[in-house]
Amino acid sequence: MEEVLLFWQIVLLVVASNLDDLAVGFSLGMKGLIPWKVIATIAVFSGLTMAIGLFFGGLTSGFFPDYVLIYASSLVFFLIGLWFLWDAKKSKNEKSEEKSFDLGWKAAIVLGIALGIDSLAVGFSGGLVGYPIVATSALAFITSLIFIWGGSRFGHLVALKVFKDYAGWISGLLFILLALIILVI
Repeated sequence: MEEVLLFWQIVLLVVASNLDDLAVGFSLGMKGLIPWKVIATIAVFSGLTMAIGLFFGGLTSGFFPDYVLIYASSLVFFLIGLWFLWDAKKSKNEKSEEKSFDLGWKAAIVLGIALGIDSLAVGFSGGLVGYPIVATSALAFITSLIFIWGGSRFGHLVALKVFKDYAGWISGLLFILLALIILVI
């Protein structure tokens, strides 16, 4: 019975910490389909940062206040939103078809780290109560992969059908909204 309860606690933990991956996938998907290498890179960071957080959370009750991690994560999302708005203004949106775009390795890593900050903080908290590192991190990776892929597909579909000419603007504004929500909540 305790194993079942622990399992559902871990599921809730990784889903809650990766919900922003769904929003990011949706936002990026509005600009085009996200390549698998980018999705996998971001998901790997989610799993790794969860593992690191769990490890250090298990060792100590904490050196960094939660608000530092929240501000850092929010700032990165805000800057990504501004970058998308600048890009939308600069390129005046081409016709959207079944296109994909490549963020590049640097952007994928930065985005993976930004999304991973939540996993780091949540993992740290989970480590304080003794959640298993391997199982929790693996589930965080899988959840991130599914959320980013699903969000990307849905965002791309919405962009093709509804917001063709405004996808870049909407995507940028969604990232800024995500940053503000992280600050408020």
